[in-house]
Amino acid sequence: MWKELINQSAVEFPAGRSLLLAPGRGMLVLPVKYYFRLQLSGRENLPAADKQPVLFALNHQSYLDPILFSAAIPSKIAKNTWFIAKDKYFNSPFRRWFAKSAQVMLIHPRMRLREAVPAMAGILKQGRNLAIFPEGTRTPTGRPGEFKKTFAIIAAATGCPVVPVAIRGAFEAAAPGKKFPRRARISIIMLPPVITEGLGPAAIAAQTRTAICEAMGEEREV
Repeated sequence: MWKELINQSAVEFPAGRSLLLAPGRGMLVLPVKYYFRLQLSGRENLPAADKQPVLFALNHQSYLDPILFSAAIPSKIAKNTWFIAKDKYFNSPFRRWFAKSAQVMLIHPRMRLREAVPAMAGILKQGRNLAIFPEGTRTPTGRPGEFKKTFAIIAAATGCPVVPVAIRGAFEAAAPGKKFPRRARISIIMLPPVITEGLGPAAIAAQTRTAICEAMGEEREV
């Protein structure tokens, strides 16, 4: 059903490359890397810029996570990657403009799945990478929460590989309630891609969460 729905849907959201992303990223990368002693590992699992787009699935430790991820990965990949966020956090004209400038697609939490899935898959159809936080919200404990299966539905329907990304240390730097992040060592760990061909959404979600939990030293998904 989902594959047919995505194939039939028109691509209405223009996931182009923002002209403001490069200069904005240029001002942020070095300070972010220095302040948080940001490290990237698993570079061999990064997608090639000229190959099939991928879906990045990240655990969500803090409000800094999109900035940390964008600062850690190579510029060519960052410029070709769009994030998904809830529109309630961008509730003014300026914030919505900023979201688009930062290559963020806004989704209404009450949007029906039949509308949200084709809209997000449309970014992949345009040859862009898609970055999603499957937990849907920041963890209150630092440990990965339950993964919603929306990202896995998209991956299963499109055949797009899923690259699990483990973020470690961001919770300690910017736990809920902190007004200003403290300095802490943060790691972005790129894990081997989950090849989604022939897998259903439940298996994709389970494999992705298990990979992230193992990278963080958590218990395996059961």
